[in-house]
Amino acid sequence: MKKHRLKVIICLMLSMVMLLMAGCSGGNTPASGNALYKAGTYTAAAAGNFGDITVSVSFSETEILEVKIVSHNETEDIAKPVFSKFPEEIVKGQTLALDTISGATNTSKGVLKAVEDCVIQAGGDIEALKAKKSLNTAGEPINKTVDVVVIGGGGAGLAAATSAAENGASVILIEKAAALGGNTLRAGGAYNAVDPERQKSVEMTQPLMEDLKSILDLKESDLGDMAPTLTVLKGQINEYLKGDTSVLFDSPELHMIQTYLGGKREGLDGSVITGKASLIEILAKNSLKAIEWLEGYGLKFTDNISTVLGALWPRTHGPTEPIGTGYIRVLKEASTKLNVEIMTETKGMELIVESGRVTGVKAEKHDGTPVTLMANKGVVIATGGFGANPEMRAEYNVYWPDMPLSMPTTNSSDSTGDGIIMGKAVDANLVGMGFIQLMPSSHPESGALSGGLWGSAESQVFVNSVGKRFVNEYSGRDVLASAALNQKEGLFYIICDQVTAGNPQPGGKNGWGDSIDNLIETKSVYKADTLEELALQLGMAPAVLVEEISKYNSYIDKGNDPDFGKKNFGPKIEVGPFYATPRSPSVHHTMGGLEIDESARVLSTDGKVISGLYAAGEVTGGIHAGNRLGGNALADIIVFGRIAGESAALGK
Repeated sequence: MKKHRLKVIICLMLSMVMLLMAGCSGGNTPASGNALYKAGTYTAAAAGNFGDITVSVSFSETEILEVKIVSHNETEDIAKPVFSKFPEEIVKGQTLALDTISGATNTSKGVLKAVEDCVIQAGGDIEALKAKKSLNTAGEPINKTVDVVVIGGGGAGLAAATSAAENGASVILIEKAAALGGNTLRAGGAYNAVDPERQKSVEMTQPLMEDLKSILDLKESDLGDMAPTLTVLKGQINEYLKGDTSVLFDSPELHMIQTYLGGKREGLDGSVITGKASLIEILAKNSLKAIEWLEGYGLKFTDNISTVLGALWPRTHGPTEPIGTGYIRVLKEASTKLNVEIMTETKGMELIVESGRVTGVKAEKHDGTPVTLMANKGVVIATGGFGANPEMRAEYNVYWPDMPLSMPTTNSSDSTGDGIIMGKAVDANLVGMGFIQLMPSSHPESGALSGGLWGSAESQVFVNSVGKRFVNEYSGRDVLASAALNQKEGLFYIICDQVTAGNPQPGGKNGWGDSIDNLIETKSVYKADTLEELALQLGMAPAVLVEEISKYNSYIDKGNDPDFGKKNFGPKIEVGPFYATPRSPSVHHTMGGLEIDESARVLSTDGKVISGLYAAGEVTGGIHAGNRLGGNALADIIVFGRIAGESAALGK
């Protein structure tokens, strides 16, 4: 009997030791007994936007104790809401049933996938965690009243909120994402403005001179309401030609004419669309003032003037901070100092109309909490376009022969046309909805603008999969995108050398804040010491690529491109190492939206002002017509965001 008891005790002790050893191990056998997990810390990685996201997860036998983001190559400001929110919510709710965060979908999926892997290693039940809903529940209804309500927390919304507050209004800004920024945060930071001080260092090249002189041949009768502007511009050009022509010529009138002609497009049905002259004038003549306004709040711009893809003229400015982070940072700080109340994860649902006037907005928090915000003076819609709404794109498209639902977008996933839908519900007029701009040079997989290496538009060289150029790289974006779509699988490469790529260094980052080493490792960028080696990496015949680049360099010497008519060139492609960035078109900017007047007041279908309703940014239509010049969007959102905020605050 005693021997039997001793055996039982020994067996129990051995079982306990084995259980303790299993709990402390890093193996992947299932948890046993009443334990949900094998206690320990596990590490896993999963794909995000730009390479793997590595996480570590610590478990006790009964719960997830901690989730840490160990390493990543995501764009910091875009990924920040995921990295700060997901670890907390997973632990708090002991759940994997989390919705992806708007604007950071791939990052969200990467973190969740990596955490799932850790759960498997710990012997946990993934399906049970996915079925367990978050603890978030709807709260008590929120009701507030202020002077101005702004819907949308991107650049246009923040500019409007700041401007309204500057003009003495109490302001609430709502943003449906977990963080501010919208598409402004994802933009490259390019901003067009006629700036005599910065542009005085830009040389007037012969190709640019030819472009300028060609304007003298335009007929006023062909430009409609822009005819008076053309007359003024011709006088400016003739005066310029009498003096020093070594320095770049530019003027607001040239910016206006290029914006107008760059936007004039014909739909598949034969209809022609042009921008509204008075709105184009406001954009061109106020873009530099808006830069100075931003500088007054602390945003710094470099002194370098370039030509962003599709801008058509060297007037593109860039901030010192990567992508659109600087715009959002300074405007958030400015609006906060001016006591603007910011409510994130709050989606505008419906405009409130009383006695024919828009007096507020009904909204909803991410947990379902109803929000009613009343506006004594006005509501500003700044919700962006509908680039991330494939069905809406397909419904309105009258420009592209095909607009597949599967086409990726450079946009935030929040760009679903919310403001357009709300405006339409109160009889707002929509203009230009059928015209959608594709960004020719987007990441082939994610559709993002980031993830590559290139310089100013004049220095870019596009080659297809066999190493041949196929387009004038200085063309408008729709021309470039159309040409790219005609290449095999819609794929092409931007070829740069060490100089035209911006002198990238190992361990450094590109202008988007992406790690150069990671871009090369993930084949978002290819690098080689010679063009022959680069061609082999791309599956091209080396002789073809070498001959094509040699021919292109000879065109630079001659200042003439007989193949495709490129008129403005950067440096030759000749200094190794050499780089190739694979690119494909994706949806970039929806040209149409709410019709506004010069005070950013929204107009109804009968052409009358909708009292109390204002709009700014990509949610509007009528400025850029059928095709937007590269670099004009950020100027648009700041210029008209300021106007919308002031108009709402002053009841214009």
